Amino acid sequence: ALVPFDFENEKTFFGAFEGVEKVFLLPPLLPNQLEVMNAFVDAAKRAGVRHIVKLSAIGVDDETRPTAIEAHAANEQHIRESGMAFTFLRPNSFMQNFFTYFPPRNGAIYLPWGNGTASFVDGRDIASVAAEVLTSDGHEGKIYTLTGPAALGIAEVARILAEVTGREFKYVDVPEAAARDGMLQAGVPQWQVDLVMELNAVNKQNQWRAVTSDIEKVTGNPPTDFAQFARDHVDKFRAG
Repeated sequence: ALVPFDFENEKTFFGAFEGVEKVFLLPPLLPNQLEVMNAFVDAAKRAGVRHIVKLSAIGVDDETRPTAIEAHAANEQHIRESGMAFTFLRPNSFMQNFFTYFPPRNGAIYLPWGNGTASFVDGRDIASVAAEVLTSDGHEGKIYTLTGPAALGIAEVARILAEVTGREFKYVDVPEAAARDGMLQAGVPQWQVDLVMELNAVNKQNQWRAVTSDIEKVTGNPPTDFAQFARDHVDKFRAG
């Protein structure tokens, strides 16, 4: 049965937790994200939840962290201190971002990444890991860093999209100021623009290029590569 739930309405929390031993925390994109996530954790503990599986983010253990990653680090610590069992899923940038947050426009991908690379991960693989962790034992206290099978630059992403779709794609390395202004002109809130620009800067520095085997370790299946992802969504990219 579906149960009403709203991160911004704590009155809905208890009904969602009733009779539940494990919960999956998918953080909402809100300016007060940390406050909301911590309230969720506190309510889960009060309701008797035993195990939280949190979608966190790559880079939590880095010495210097962007604001968005700092919030995940603080929330992870709050979960540890709660005394509940935990599993943290730390994915890299989603492959799906290429048709949500930075879709190609007229055959061009506009990003201020320079020659930066990232081991983009398919959101479907993240979901498979989460489902396995939620429905089986032995994942308590584990941290899984979820990546694709290779680190790719945006020019390489464009090349793969061109091969798969049969149309031209290119990477346009835009100045950071232009990227910021473009988001603001598109109506993206200032706080969200600031978060995205911090993440862009990290990716430009090749900070999140590492590749792990955690997806295969948990699910038994290798992570999806970008070419397969593009083939699975070829209609979306041909329309871009």
